[in-house]
Amino acid sequence: MKRIYITLFISSLFCTLTVLSAEVKERVGDDFLRINDNIQNDELRVELEKLREEFILEKARILEYYNEKIESLKENRRGEIKTIKKSFAGRREVLMKKYDGKLQKKSKIRSAEPVNNTPFKKKVTPKDKKRLRKSK
Repeated sequence: MKRIYITLFISSLFCTLTVLSAEVKERVGDDFLRINDNIQNDELRVELEKLREEFILEKARILEYYNEKIESLKENRRGEIKTIKKSFAGRREVLMKKYDGKLQKKSKIRSAEPVNNTPFKKKVTPKDKKRLRKSK
C-alpha cells in the first residue's frame, strides 16, 4: 500500500513540475508590424510606431464597416422570414377553410385494458450482482 502512495506522489510531482516548467508564450497584438527592440534609430522607431497605429485604426475601421453590413443583412433576413411566415399562415388558413369538414375526429373513449407493450424487468441473478471483496 505504501508503494502505491509513493508512486502516486512521485508521478504527481513529475506532472506538476512539467506544468510549471512549460513556457507560456503570450501573443499580444499582431506580429505583422512588430517593432524590433534592437532598432537604435529613434526616427525610424517613431515612424514604425505611427505606421503601426495607422494599421490598427484601418483594421478597426474595416471590422466596424463589416459588422454594420452584417447587422443590416441580419435585419433583412428577419424581415424576409416574417413576410414568409405571414404568407404561409394565410395559405394555411385557406387550406383549413377548404378542408374544414373533412378533418378526422379522434375518439375520446379509451379502453379499460392496460397497454402491455412495456418491456419486462430483467430478473437479477446472483451472477449479475457485484461481488464485494473482504477487507483484511
